[in-house]
Amino acid sequence: MEFTGKDIFYSIILHVSLILMLTVLNPFRVIVRHDFDAVAVNIISLPPMGDPALITEEAPEITIPQATFDEPEAIPVSPPETITETKEVEKPIEKPKPKPKRDEGYKGNAKEADTNQKGGADVSDQVGPGSRFGSASVDNAGFNYPYWFVQAFGKIQRNWSNPVQANQPISCFINFQVIRSGTLLESEVEKSSGIPAFDRACLRAVQASSPFPPLPDDFIDDIIGIRLEFPYQPR
Repeated sequence: MEFTGKDIFYSIILHVSLILMLTVLNPFRVIVRHDFDAVAVNIISLPPMGDPALITEEAPEITIPQATFDEPEAIPVSPPETITETKEVEKPIEKPKPKPKRDEGYKGNAKEADTNQKGGADVSDQVGPGSRFGSASVDNAGFNYPYWFVQAFGKIQRNWSNPVQANQPISCFINFQVIRSGTLLESEVEKSSGIPAFDRACLRAVQASSPFPPLPDDFIDDIIGIRLEFPYQPR
């Protein structure tokens, strides 16, 4: 839409007419108020800071009270008593005799062990029923424990195997010692059968059975010697 010169002229006339109408109908008025409150103020000058002549009153002195302590009363001390030292006569301490150790066993040989023997005893009836052993004896008559013999001889019999065959009866006697813990101390062929292979088999059966059952607690000695016969009967 394009505006012509007439349109612009009419627009100007219209705006001017509106401005004149607003001015005539609502003219501007200046209102001056005369009823405000007035406060009178006197201006004085302050004295210069730090002038000692203008200070009329002296500042009070501040006194800090000092702490006071009550002196403790003197405690009377009595003179030290004279102590007389008395020396006690030391009594010699008696050392207890060492008890033999159960697990160390006897350190000597079979002949030295005879000093602890109290007479031998035949225990052939303690080898157990059905046993293949012959005679058996111990070097201490106080060792009367059938259950121990059954266990010990039964273990030896399980380890014994005859490696020879002969046409006549033979037998080998093995002498061995057992200490309190059940450990085999010493073993030897006391009486040979005449056949070395048979003797070695009997000795090996005893050695392979160690350790044996421990000796009973109420048995007073720490070692026991046993003599066991290994017989062979031809079929």
